[in-house]
Amino acid sequence: MTTVRAVVVKNTKNAMVKIHRILVVLCLVTSASSVNAQITIKVDEKINEQLRMKNASIDSTQISGFRIQIAFSRDRNNVISSESKFINQFPQYQSRVYTLYQQPYWKVRVGDYYREINAQKMLKDVREYFPNAFLVKDNIRRPLVQE
Repeated sequence: MTTVRAVVVKNTKNAMVKIHRILVVLCLVTSASSVNAQITIKVDEKINEQLRMKNASIDSTQISGFRIQIAFSRDRNNVISSESKFINQFPQYQSRVYTLYQQPYWKVRVGDYYREINAQKMLKDVREYFPNAFLVKDNIRRPLVQE
């Protein structure tokens, strides 16, 4: 008979624990809903400034893609003349011409191509005027139109 009594006591204890937990949760819920609390968070301005600087350095408009390099030279004047020649031949790409200096060379790259196949199509047209042009992988601005 002691085993039956032990099981009944254990089940009663478990039931009381469950009821106690339910009552505690109900008390917390009712007390939380009746309290109108306002939280004020003070953030150090130095932290805000550091976050702004970090976010400014992340340019979400830059993606990996392709450009066509039409000229490179140590002489900046040669590169500028190539740039002008390109703009005269392809005026629709005037906003997508990039002159950069990577020591010791000046380079002119054109276009912003996400897909290599589109860059290859343009390269074919560009080679009529710049036979030494070639594709380069580069970080590009998002293309103007969907490719």
